[in-house]
Amino acid sequence: MAENGKNDEAEIQARIEHHTLDLLAKPRISRARDEGAAALLASVPDADEASKALFPDVGTEVALNALVGFVDGYTGGDQPRLIMRPPRLLDGQSVPGNRGLHDNPDTFYRMIPLDGRSDFILEGNLGPNPATIFEISLLTSAWNTTANLTKVDLELEPRKTFRLHVGPEPGPAADVYIRVPVDAEMLLVRETLADWSTELPCRLTIENRIDRGGPRKNDDEAYIDAAVRRVDKWFSESIRLTKAPLARPANDFSPPVISNEHGKLVTMAYSIGHFRLREEEALIFTLTPGSAEYVVAPITNLWGTTGAGLARGASWNSKQAAMNVDGSFTCVLSRRDPGVHNWLDPEDLERGFVFLRWAGLDTERSPDPAPALDVQLATLPDLRRLLPAETRWVDTDERQALWKQRAREHAKRYSHLR
Repeated sequence: MAENGKNDEAEIQARIEHHTLDLLAKPRISRARDEGAAALLASVPDADEASKALFPDVGTEVALNALVGFVDGYTGGDQPRLIMRPPRLLDGQSVPGNRGLHDNPDTFYRMIPLDGRSDFILEGNLGPNPATIFEISLLTSAWNTTANLTKVDLELEPRKTFRLHVGPEPGPAADVYIRVPVDAEMLLVRETLADWSTELPCRLTIENRIDRGGPRKNDDEAYIDAAVRRVDKWFSESIRLTKAPLARPANDFSPPVISNEHGKLVTMAYSIGHFRLREEEALIFTLTPGSAEYVVAPITNLWGTTGAGLARGASWNSKQAAMNVDGSFTCVLSRRDPGVHNWLDPEDLERGFVFLRWAGLDTERSPDPAPALDVQLATLPDLRRLLPAETRWVDTDERQALWKQRAREHAKRYSHLR
């Protein structure tokens, strides 16, 4: 335990992750996972063989994604927890990831489950190089965003501490108060670490102001019932997020739009589409930031989960990519390495999603200049002719060095949870 009765974040995370694995082993929850996974797999009846080969891991990650945002580590208290985490070692044991729902691989996601009684102080301590984008959102059970705070709202700067009161009524002194509605489901803290080499997440602690009835040693049937409902909901949402973009033609991406539905940020514009590429084909994405502070192009598989190719280059953002002279950046998505620095590597998947994001927009006015997107289907031999003159090209040795650098830098964000 840390001083002032606040748990160390690494200890909390380990307890929560052990709890999720305990729950997943329960027969009723394991059965909910299997039934949900079968429905999710069936939602793409024409999935290619390479995608289907990934699926056993996808089903487990979706179930764990649901549970890690639900359990309390047997403490009986509201606690922050890291979600959307890649596979890793837990006390020396290899455990699955808990990604899904089209996570942004640049974002360090932490959440606190809410209900109408939730009442706590959330304290955050920023380091010398905080996230490019910082957002705290309150989501209802329908996953509509009813409150959202940015780093501007919280007046965040390096090495600053903030205190946020989350509760049904105003009470203790804090920098900001967020009212908890009766249909609240979660408080989501998203820190987008655009520069993997320097930016690190803040430290979070919670001071609970109500008694949740813990700690306890076991979960009763009511708790198991609620966990099953949670897993069912996450698979239903995964199916919706899979089927909706597939209703559009392959390789067709709409202009970026802002929405507060389904957990989206009101400070962000989005464009999601699915790709389907033969071995000699490529998609050329040119993303123009407009007034956005940060832009990213990440790949997921057909069920919204980022793959192992993350370190290899399954995403590029506006602080990593080789930029064009006009401030835009161009990525090439292809199954074979095209020799372009900004290669979006799908790990030889023929099909998948790209969930493009433009972040840090002003909620008080329409973006000016507006974010923009251009997408072009081409063949690999045409790239030299079609790409901007300033395009950076790399050879095999440079590609291997990039992969190693990205893997090393991405791992830094989890250092305080080891």
